[in-house]
This record gives sequence, C-alpha cells and structure tokens, in this order.
Amino acid sequence: MPRFKAIFFANGMVLLHAVVLYILFFGWLFTRFEWLYIFTIVLTLSTQIYFGYCILVKWEFDFRKKIDPTLSYDYSFLSWYAYKYSKVQIPVQLMKWISYVFLSASLVAYLTRYAIFY
Repeated sequence: MPRFKAIFFANGMVLLHAVVLYILFFGWLFTRFEWLYIFTIVLTLSTQIYFGYCILVKWEFDFRKKIDPTLSYDYSFLSWYAYKYSKVQIPVQLMKWISYVFLSASLVAYLTRYAIFY
C-alpha cells in the first residue's frame, strides 16, 4: 500500500474514532438518534469484551505500522495519544477498566431511563 493511502486511512480511522467518542459522550442528548447511540454503546462494549480493545484502534495502527513498521502499540487509543502528546503514561488496564465502567453505566442509564419514566 502506498504511504499516502496508509496515512489517509489511518487518519480516517482517527476521525471515525472521534465521531464514535462524540456519540458515546453526547448521543443521549439527541433523542432523534437514540437508535444510533444505543447501537454504538452495544457495539463498542461488545468489541471491548470480545477483543479486549476497540477494533477502530487496531485498524488505525495496522495502517500506521505500514508507514512505520517499528511502531510499538498496546491497543489503547487514549493512553497512546496521551503519551504521544503529553508524555503521561496511562496504564492500559486502567483505560480498559474505565471504558468497561463508562460503557456499562451508559447502557444501564439509558435502559433505566425508560423503566423510571414509563
């Protein structure tokens, strides 16, 4: 794969990841798209449980390794970028725990919202 294509697709994965994070954090505000919000939560939680990481991150770094084969990566989007830009090392296990808690709590909050108000 040519270098420019690998860069294009890797950056596309970062953009897609940003969209997914936006949906996860703010999707509950847009009732018109609640199907997209719940689908994103369930899909993200499922991939976290099944694979142990987000598949978008794996795809991004598959493309990044085509650009730089020496790249070392641990499958944690936030910990990798936090270290890259601020040199703060966030433990991968902590990030996994936070993602499981956040996604599970979001799903429970969404589902109990209907149980409480209807």
